[in-house]
Amino acid sequence: MPPRRSPQRLLDIVDAATEVFAQVGYARAQMTDVARMAGVSVGTLYNYVEGKGALLTLCAERPFTDITEGRDLPAATPDRAALISQLDATVDAHLHVAALENALTGRMVRTAIQTQMRSIVGELFDLLAATRVVADAMERSAHDAPDLGTFFYRRVRVRLLDQLVAYCSRLERIGSLPTSVSPDPAARFMLETVTWWARHRHRDPEPPDIDEARAREVAIALVVAALSPAGAL
Repeated sequence: MPPRRSPQRLLDIVDAATEVFAQVGYARAQMTDVARMAGVSVGTLYNYVEGKGALLTLCAERPFTDITEGRDLPAATPDRAALISQLDATVDAHLHVAALENALTGRMVRTAIQTQMRSIVGELFDLLAATRVVADAMERSAHDAPDLGTFFYRRVRVRLLDQLVAYCSRLERIGSLPTSVSPDPAARFMLETVTWWARHRHRDPEPPDIDEARAREVAIALVVAALSPAGAL
């Protein structure tokens, strides 16, 4: 009789794997570490996935899709090139900040810029918060898995940064960016500020005593205040 496989158990295993990858990186993570974190035996782990590659793919998909839906188990382990390709497809399908993409194609109205920017920063915060542990796992893996590091920095971070630079360039053209700030540092300030409040504060040794909703509000307020021209607030 084939082993019974629980959808919730699969989710628990993938969440445990994501945390292990975030702590030690992909290359150093062991299946025994994941089993221990998930509270299952190694044998049970292999009933759900064939190996670490399958786990990493599931980790990347977890924030966006129902990974239990219509999936054959144990999930197959792709080769490294296929793994990067699958991660790339996940990013293409799901890594979107709708307010930012709309701002890059729509008409810019100076009187509505602050409202627009609040929407962009809020959506960016939500995206980074939802993918926080996965992003930590990719970032941590960059040290000992260069192809994953390249994927994370160039395919994910640079993609968001390029869109923000394009947005800030549009702000500059209509006079809605402080005159002392150029688009590139403005975009980097946006991304790094939101990243700290949405992601990095959770791993700060002395994090601020602040809940998620308040952290989101603070990120929005800081970015809008910093990037609004003098007298605009």
